[in-house]
Amino acid sequence: MPLTLEYPDKYRLWSDLIQGNNDRVFIRTGELPPIGGLVPVTLSLPGLPLQIVIEGVVIGRRMGSARFPSGVYLRFADEQTDKCRRFLGLSQAPERYEQGRKARRMRCELRLELLEPRVESAGVVKNVSEAGLLVVSPCELSVGQEVEARMVLDGGQGVSFRAEVSWARNDKRLVGLRFLDLSPEAARQVREAVARLELLPPHPPRSQILVADDEPNILEFLTKALNKHGYDVRKASRGEEALDLIRQLRPELVIMDILMPGVDGVDVCKMMRADVEMADIPVVFLSALEPDRLHQVADEAGATDYLSKPVNLADLINMVGQYLKR
Repeated sequence: MPLTLEYPDKYRLWSDLIQGNNDRVFIRTGELPPIGGLVPVTLSLPGLPLQIVIEGVVIGRRMGSARFPSGVYLRFADEQTDKCRRFLGLSQAPERYEQGRKARRMRCELRLELLEPRVESAGVVKNVSEAGLLVVSPCELSVGQEVEARMVLDGGQGVSFRAEVSWARNDKRLVGLRFLDLSPEAARQVREAVARLELLPPHPPRSQILVADDEPNILEFLTKALNKHGYDVRKASRGEEALDLIRQLRPELVIMDILMPGVDGVDVCKMMRADVEMADIPVVFLSALEPDRLHQVADEAGATDYLSKPVNLADLINMVGQYLKR
């Protein structure tokens, strides 16, 4: 799928593509390739005797809305931007933005047996990908801990593996496991199980919304208003908590303040757009920023839409209805 970036001169290319962080360049397109895919990009500059074509890795994507166009976020490897530098006499690129998950997880209900540490009761695999699992664990596990386990697949066959705990919420017994050195046979079994699960009929439509704001009064107002209109609302008061819940629940809509303690709404949105599981979830920013500045920040972060504070109840319900009808 050929894409084009147009620049009026090489100095704008230098500013936007190289100095502006070549790890996250947005290109408008109606056709959204998968995260992790390679796509050719033509750099268009007036007066060039020939075109410069470089390859970008898709690290994120944004669905279109009334405010913002659909498109993809690309990362260009150093050797690709070196091609531009050699041609135009440019220099070093800045530090890269963190990438997200690229292997899609499929929902499931599979039995998990822990062999090391040895636990008599079984856990439940809630979703599975070729890279790892989300598990309701039968015991507490710690981040970085290595485990040996056996998963009973949908066809009844068992697959044994070693894994590392990548994150843990022991208050809810939820852990993320990353496979370590899967054997070719185990990798094949997991890959085929993911493919089978992908063919199952989709789950019934959900109406789950995640709202995130560090102001308790606003969080309470949003929760009560949306609950009253029949939506299943989950809430968070910090960016890290919001991101954790979004990964676990995959809500249909995220309504989020921009300025929050720790990871702010802009970074949460950027990480969502770089993650294959969260990239297509609509994100609505809430902010007291001046409207022009709010539009700019929302666009740069990859948000779908925004509302200004103080929030008008009718505007809130209308916007939620707009995105939950998709």
